[in-house]
Amino acid sequence: MKVKEVFDKIVKLFDEAGVDSPAFEASVMLEDILDLPRQAEIFATETVLNHEQKEKILAAAEKRAEGYPLQYIIGSWEFFGRKFFVGEGVLIPRPETELLCETVLKYFSRSMPPKIVDLCSGSGCIAITLAKEINGADVTAVELYKEAFGYLERNNNLHGNCVKTALRDALEPFGTFDCVVSNPPYITGEEMEELQTEVTHEPKTALFGGSDGLDFYRAIAKNWYGHINSGGLLAFEIGDTQGDSVLKILEDNGYKNCGVLKDYEGRDRVVTGTKY
Repeated sequence: MKVKEVFDKIVKLFDEAGVDSPAFEASVMLEDILDLPRQAEIFATETVLNHEQKEKILAAAEKRAEGYPLQYIIGSWEFFGRKFFVGEGVLIPRPETELLCETVLKYFSRSMPPKIVDLCSGSGCIAITLAKEINGADVTAVELYKEAFGYLERNNNLHGNCVKTALRDALEPFGTFDCVVSNPPYITGEEMEELQTEVTHEPKTALFGGSDGLDFYRAIAKNWYGHINSGGLLAFEIGDTQGDSVLKILEDNGYKNCGVLKDYEGRDRVVTGTKY
């Protein structure tokens, strides 16, 4: 079977299954799973797949059509222009989280290299990005769950062991830092009952933030206040309906200059506060 024929077959399968961007996802699968050159499925129309290749890609496509995450199928995903390994047990990096990194980068753009701790680090995409983008930054990534911590270690190794890693509870503070950054679990109990099929495969521990989704914001803002240096930053990613609530949590815990930043779709996405 020719590559173009396989591509068309997968696109049709994805379209019928209601997969978003079926052509894009079919392209990604062909490139990553079969290690084909980019856009080979479109331009190399005479390329023929052998039986093993055809069975491998079609089996993966069937799994995707059933709602299994594309990122888990190919085993990695891009974040801030870098590759990160992912799989069951770790949250998939999402493009909106890049705004959290951009916010921290901007805050420390004219300062001495900061000491940063990334809480609920998961794959390590935030911590590693900050370490790579801020020359001289001292970054520690904290993750409680061993399965996710394994991906954190793999990604840290992939990117030159640029961060320190800690297998521990993010709600139990240690040391002092210039920045505490986190994309904590923030899905509410009600929202957990309405997750998209793809999201149900991600670890519940990385999603559920308590009945109102705010448990981790309350605990981190309170517990870590005394561990942030004067002039230091606390930066959270939030759900798009949580801006006012998280802003109030920071203000109630003594943080100053608090604010809510919107993502590129105009939705509340990051809340920050300064410790003085």
